[in-house]
Amino acid sequence: MAYEDIQMVTQIVSLAIFAGIMIAAYIYAFRRSNKAKFAAASEIPFRADTLPADEDKR
Repeated sequence: MAYEDIQMVTQIVSLAIFAGIMIAAYIYAFRRSNKAKFAAASEIPFRADTLPADEDKR
């Protein structure tokens, strides 16, 4: 195999891996079962800034 052939195969494999990761992330983000977790996480910035009882001793 010439260097150009190896380079082409490597680029195609890398693109396939990247596309697979992106598809997996898309599926994870839009699953109905994760909606409640994401809704709870989106409320974190609006909560009061109180420390739990064990963290104020540090």
